[in-house]
Amino acid sequence: MKLNYRDRMILLGVLAVVIILVGIFALIRPKAQEIKTDNVKLQEVQTEWDGIEAKFNQIKPLQEAILSSYDESQKLCADFVDVSTIDSTYELDQFMQPYVDQCNLTVKTMDLGSTGTTTLDYYYFAPSVLTSSMFDAADINGNYQTAIDSAMSESNSLSERTKETVVRTQYGILARGTREDIWAFMDEINNLNTAILIDTVNISDYTFGEEAQSTEGAVADNMSDVTFVISLYSVFEMDKPVVE
Repeated sequence: MKLNYRDRMILLGVLAVVIILVGIFALIRPKAQEIKTDNVKLQEVQTEWDGIEAKFNQIKPLQEAILSSYDESQKLCADFVDVSTIDSTYELDQFMQPYVDQCNLTVKTMDLGSTGTTTLDYYYFAPSVLTSSMFDAADINGNYQTAIDSAMSESNSLSERTKETVVRTQYGILARGTREDIWAFMDEINNLNTAILIDTVNISDYTFGEEAQSTEGAVADNMSDVTFVISLYSVFEMDKPVVE
C-alpha cells in the first residue's frame, strides 16, 4: 500500500513519539533512578563527612584542655618534694644541708628513714553538737537544726571527698646548736612552702647549758643536742601528653 505524503508525515510523527517513549523508559528512566540513588549515597557521605569534620573541629579544644590539665598538675606537683630528692641519702643530705648550715647547726648524723605511701586527709573543723529531748522541744521552728546543718556543711563535704595517696619519706637529723639556731631551722623548714613537715623535735638539754653552768668549774656553751624527725611528701609528675 502506497502512502501519500500526509500519511507518511503522520507515521513519522508516531514513530518519533514511540522512539522518544522507548528512550525515556529504556534509557532516561534508569538514569534518573541511578541519579536518585547516587543522591541518597551523596547525602549519606555528606552526613558522614560532617560528623568527621565536627570531630576534627573538637581536636584543638580537646588538645588545649589536655595541656591545661597538665599545666595544673605541674602547679600541684610544685608544692611537693621532687621524687629525685629522696632517691638516696646523699641526694636528701644535699637538699637539707643548706638549711642546716644557714642556721649554724652542727650535724652529727643524717639518716634516711622509711619510704612508703600515706593518705592525705583534709583539714577541717567538725563542730561538736549536743542534742537532747530539750533541744528537740525548743527547736519548734527548725532554726536550731538549720544553724547546725550550716555549721556542719563544710566538715561533711570535706569528709566525703576522695583522699589522695602520696609518697612519704621520713628523715632523721641529729644536730647540735643553740636555742636560737634550732628555732631558726624550724622556721626555715616552715617557710619552704613545700610539703615538708617536722614530725618530732627532741631537745636533749632543754636548759641549753644552764644546769651545767651551776656545776662548779663547768663551762656552758648554751647548746644542746637536738633530734628532728622530718617527713617529706612527694608525688610522681605526669608525663607531658603527646597531643599532636
